[in-house]
Amino acid sequence: MGTVIVRGGASGFAQEVLVGRHHLTADEPVADGGTDTGPSPYDFLLIALGS
Repeated sequence: MGTVIVRGGASGFAQEVLVGRHHLTADEPVADGGTDTGPSPYDFLLIALGS
């Protein structure tokens, strides 16, 4: 198992996700209050199930 670190700001929904040497961004769509800078957490769940 690797290390997973999730960091977010004080406002908005965007999250920086660090998984080992990989850097990802998660966010909510604009329609749900986010800025759409990355896949939503639900998208990441579907990615995990599909891989």
